[in-house]
Amino acid sequence: MLSAMGTPVEPTHGIGTRKRRDLRLILTLAVGLVSGGAIGACANTDQNLEKQRLLDELENAGSGKPAQCKPGAAEPCYSGPPGTSGRGVCNQGSHTCGDSARWGSCEAEIVPHDELCNRLDDDCDGIVDNDFERDGAICFIGTGSCKTQGVWHCSKDGAKTECSAPPPPSKPEVCDGIDNNCNGEIDEGTFPGIGQACSTGKTGVCSPGVMSCTGGKIQCLQNIKETPEVCNGLDDDCNNKVDDNCLSAEAAAKVKAGQPLDVGNNK
Repeated sequence: MLSAMGTPVEPTHGIGTRKRRDLRLILTLAVGLVSGGAIGACANTDQNLEKQRLLDELENAGSGKPAQCKPGAAEPCYSGPPGTSGRGVCNQGSHTCGDSARWGSCEAEIVPHDELCNRLDDDCDGIVDNDFERDGAICFIGTGSCKTQGVWHCSKDGAKTECSAPPPPSKPEVCDGIDNNCNGEIDEGTFPGIGQACSTGKTGVCSPGVMSCTGGKIQCLQNIKETPEVCNGLDDDCNNKVDDNCLSAEAAAKVKAGQPLDVGNNK
């Protein structure tokens, strides 16, 4: 077809086809620019100027934002800390280049999260179930005769470890120096004969006593401890002698308090 001036005119029905072809060419070239490193160090060379022009056209044809990729392309992606991908549960995902020549969101990636007790390395630090007792390790509950054995295992929600040891056996408490009922106390409670008056077998004020559970057995404990002999008609020092070398009440109080006595004055 000729114009009025005799110049050949390209048919109008081919314009849209040519633009689409040019755009595909631009996209193809842009992929080479992005994957191979965009504009090199020699930024003013003819080749790089042409690359920049093609990128600009691609950006103008898309969203107006800098081009990143060829629409429809897919690549691996990972947004977690460096060195964690492929460790523990962490793994790469993939993202797809959209029509705007920009990468979409990273799908199906797994990044580090708080560690749980589940035999997995959730925080991707190379250690499984760190900060938890090792699943399957031996554990104990109680002490002494109240000790039972089990193993550690993860709770259902993975928030903690629990010991599978059965509850300690419980028996009626007796006066034997043992925690029979496994409540953490020894020889607590009331036993037959406790509280009854008794004689210790000692002399003087040390003779009267009361039955008590002491030292793992029921025995008679004296009510009064021996003290310095006082002139009071009693055997205060429990030596089977009354008022021998006795002191006045005031002097005895000083002796008991650790104070010195006046020489020659013990009355």
